[in-house]
Amino acid sequence: MHSSVMEWVGEKIRETGTSGQSVLEVGSMDVNGSVRGLFSGATRYVGVDFREGPGVDRIMDAHHLEFGESEFDVVVSTEMLEHDSAFWLSLQEMGRVLRPGGLLIITARGNGFIPHGYPHDYWRFMPQSVGHLLALARCEVLEASEDWQPGHPGIFALGRRVPNLGKSEFIERGSHAT
Repeated sequence: MHSSVMEWVGEKIRETGTSGQSVLEVGSMDVNGSVRGLFSGATRYVGVDFREGPGVDRIMDAHHLEFGESEFDVVVSTEMLEHDSAFWLSLQEMGRVLRPGGLLIITARGNGFIPHGYPHDYWRFMPQSVGHLLALARCEVLEASEDWQPGHPGIFALGRRVPNLGKSEFIERGSHAT
C-alpha cells in the first residue's frame, strides 16, 4: 500500500474521531501494508477478505457480507475496489452494514496505475466517479481527493451514510453527482 494511502486514512481518522468505534475493513489482507493499526482505539475491528492471509479475521465474499444491517460505525476499504469484478455489489453491502451517520472511507487506484493482480485487476477510478461510488453505499460525499503521487494515481473518498433513503432513491441521486 502506498504511503499516501496510509497518511490520508490516518488523517481522516484523526479529523473524524473514528478510532473509538466499531470498524469493518473490506479487503483487509495485508499485501503491502494495512490500515488496521491506525484504528488502534476501535471498540471492535473486523477485517474480511475473500481468502485467508495476514490481516484477515473472516473469509467472506464482499458481495454478501455476513453482518447485520447498520452493524458498524465505520467501514473502510483501501485499494480493493479495482480488484473486485462487481465492485458495485460490494459498495451496496458496505452501505447496508454501515449505520446511518456512519463513515465510509475508500481508496482505489486511478487511471494510469499499472495493473497489479492480487489476484486480478479489473478497474480504474476517476475523481468524477466518487459521487457515484459513494451513492452505491447510500453515502453522501464529505471529501473527495486525488492521489497524484508519481506512479500511484488514485482516488480517496470519505462519505457519511445517509439515513432514511432507500437504495434506489439514493443511487438515482448519485447518478447526478460529480
